[in-house]
Amino acid sequence: MKWYFASRTKHRFKIIEISQFLANVGETVTSDWVYKEISQPYEKNTNEVEALSDEVVGSILETDIFVLISDPEGTDMFIELGVSLAKKAFLKKIKIYIVGRYSRRSIMQNHPSTVHVDNVKEIFDKEGINSKDFIVPNFW
Repeated sequence: MKWYFASRTKHRFKIIEISQFLANVGETVTSDWVYKEISQPYEKNTNEVEALSDEVVGSILETDIFVLISDPEGTDMFIELGVSLAKKAFLKKIKIYIVGRYSRRSIMQNHPSTVHVDNVKEIFDKEGINSKDFIVPNFW
């Protein structure tokens, strides 16, 4: 299966850790944004940001499992959620999980296609991924 993780950039190293675990059990993670240094402010780095945003949309459209790590702040993760919901609406071939205590702070997080869980381990359990030997990072 192909996975995509959306979160605040402050969580990128935890996403990398999860990505490495998933790769070790034969899964693919398409959220390559975690490996890139993103130059800010975005409006002064438009070429770089345009290319990355195009890559992100393509990655989400290729994925089977979309995971949003909720947070009390952030904006791009909601756009990523919107792309995954559009894929669900048109292609029906994506599972959408929202993790954590801030999982219902926007209208779109409450879309009927979303599955709310407390932590990433719950997703692994639902997807049949044996994670007993992996310490799943905590985001809060």
